[in-house]
Amino acid sequence: MNRTLVVLIVWSCFVFGYSQKKTDSIKKVNFAGIPVVNYSNAIGLSAGAMGQIFYKVSTKDTISPTSSTGVFAMYSTNNTFFAAAFQKLYLNEDRWRIMFGAGLGNINYQYWQEIPVIGGDFIGFNTRAEFAMLKVERKLIGKLYGGVRTVISKSKTDFDLPDFLPPEILTDERRMNSLGYLFNYDERDNQLNPYKGFNVEFKNDFFRTWLNSADNFESFELTYNHYYPLSSERKIIATRVTASIATGDVPFQGQNVVGQDDIRGYSNGKYRDNQVYAIQSEYRWRFENKFGVVGFFGLATAIENFSDFGDAPILPGGGVGVRYMMIPKERINIGIDVAAGKGDWGLYFRIGESFGR
Repeated sequence: MNRTLVVLIVWSCFVFGYSQKKTDSIKKVNFAGIPVVNYSNAIGLSAGAMGQIFYKVSTKDTISPTSSTGVFAMYSTNNTFFAAAFQKLYLNEDRWRIMFGAGLGNINYQYWQEIPVIGGDFIGFNTRAEFAMLKVERKLIGKLYGGVRTVISKSKTDFDLPDFLPPEILTDERRMNSLGYLFNYDERDNQLNPYKGFNVEFKNDFFRTWLNSADNFESFELTYNHYYPLSSERKIIATRVTASIATGDVPFQGQNVVGQDDIRGYSNGKYRDNQVYAIQSEYRWRFENKFGVVGFFGLATAIENFSDFGDAPILPGGGVGVRYMMIPKERINIGIDVAAGKGDWGLYFRIGESFGR
C-alpha cells in the first residue's frame, strides 16, 4: 500500500477523535474514544478502536491521579486480531495503585532466522493466546512504591516450516504463568503526561512449573524515565532508558523484541533475543493550546547474553509525531508517530504519551 495513502488514512482518523465530559453532583467522567489505524511491515495495515474513561474514584481525594477504564480492539490485513480491556485504579490518596488487564488474540507475526548456506530469512508464525494480569502497588515511604504482580497466559504457536519436521517443532502449546514483585520510585508531576520529574521502576517475574508454567525462567525489567522542562511546560525533553532481560530456560515466547515505545521504527520482528537494551530521547513542543509535535531518536540492541554486548548490533530509530490534547484538565493527548529504523519503519497511534507504559 502506498505510504502516503496510509498516512492520510491515519491522519483522518486522528482528526475525528472524540471526547466528552459528563458532570453530575457525584463525579466527573471524561471519555476519550478514537479509531485506530496503524501500519506494520509484519502485520500490514490494521484498523480498530480504542476508548478510555477517566475519573476520580473519590471526589474527596485530591491527591490520587486519575483512574481509568479502557478497551482496545484491532484487525489487520494479514488476519491478525487482538482485543483487550484494562483497569487502572489510584486509591486512598495515592497509597494504592491497582492495575488489571485481560485479552485475547490471533497474531500472525514473524521472526528472523539465520539459515546456513541460504542466509537469513523471515519465518512466519501464528499465535493464538489468552492472558490476564494483575498488579498491586502500595506506597512504602515518600515516593517509593512496592508491589506484586501476576500474569496468567495460554498460547498455541504454529510455525510456518516444512511439514516433514517433527510436530513438536511445528506447533508449540505453552502456558506462561508468573508471579513477581516490583519497586517504583515516582517523582513525576503527572501519570499520563509528565512535564517534569522522573520515575525508576524495577520488575522481577518468576515463571515456574509449580505455577503451571511450562518453563522455569526469570525476567527482569529496569526502566528509567526523566522529564526536563525547557523554557516552559510547552517544551519538554523526555528521556527513557530500558533493560529487558530473560534468564534461565527461556522459551521463544519469553524472548524480548525490539520495538514499540522502547525504540520506535521497528515493526517487522527481526530483532529479538533474551535481552534487549534501549535508550531514547524525545522533544515535545506544544505550540498551541491543544496542538503539539514531537521528535525522537534512540538506539537499541538485542543479545542473548550480556557477554555478547561487545558484538551487539547497533539499532538506531527515530521519527516525528503530532499530538492533540483531547482533555486538557487531565493532560490527555491523542497522537500518531511515524518512525524509521534499520531497514524497517512503522506507524504508532496512541492515547497518552510515549514512555508511559
